Amino acid sequence: MKKTVLLFISILLLGTTTVTNAQKDRALSNGFSIHLIGGLPSGNFGLEKDAHIDKKFKLNPLMGFQIGNRWYFTPGERFRAGLMVNWFDLTFAFKTTSTDSFDWSRYVADVAVLELGPVATFKIANNMAVDGYYNLRPSGFATMFVTNLFGEDESDTYSGGGISHAIGGAFRWNILSVGAEYVLGGIKCKNIDPESDDTSSKLLVNSVRIMVGVKF
Repeated sequence: MKKTVLLFISILLLGTTTVTNAQKDRALSNGFSIHLIGGLPSGNFGLEKDAHIDKKFKLNPLMGFQIGNRWYFTPGERFRAGLMVNWFDLTFAFKTTSTDSFDWSRYVADVAVLELGPVATFKIANNMAVDGYYNLRPSGFATMFVTNLFGEDESDTYSGGGISHAIGGAFRWNILSVGAEYVLGGIKCKNIDPESDDTSSKLLVNSVRIMVGVKF
């Protein structure tokens, strides 16, 4: 993980230096982007809305990445609007804990493919801008519970697909982009065990995410 972070920072520094030397204004240009994601899942992330869970069982911070493009359609020297398309977005979180009688783990993954929506950008200065956007997120969602009682593992996995939403903003300087977004919605999931009697449940995807990356 440390090597990945160091490599990403090196790419950011190299890219920023290259863009600065090239003196190309990217504030209102079309482009490709890649972001690393870190964030805080809601207390009921991967659970039903009315579920109550003890603090020690709540998930660790989110981790993931996102790749996408944007295209601007409206002309303007200070402001432009366009379309943002994120081709692939993956985040996951987990928590492992132990009590006197058993070990317990929970894993949650959220995958969005071809998420899209409007983006609006205001140019502050050359190579400096702020973005605001909304994304409709076709999402695949899964959560897994694993317990170990007296040396025996038991697991239950729930998965499903649906639509979630993201609202966010970012500050950009040269190719560097730093932003935040709120993801919300519920995905209908079902136990993947065909012999299970569990009915389908709508599991929450609500989370606050910090995005750090580059836009070329």
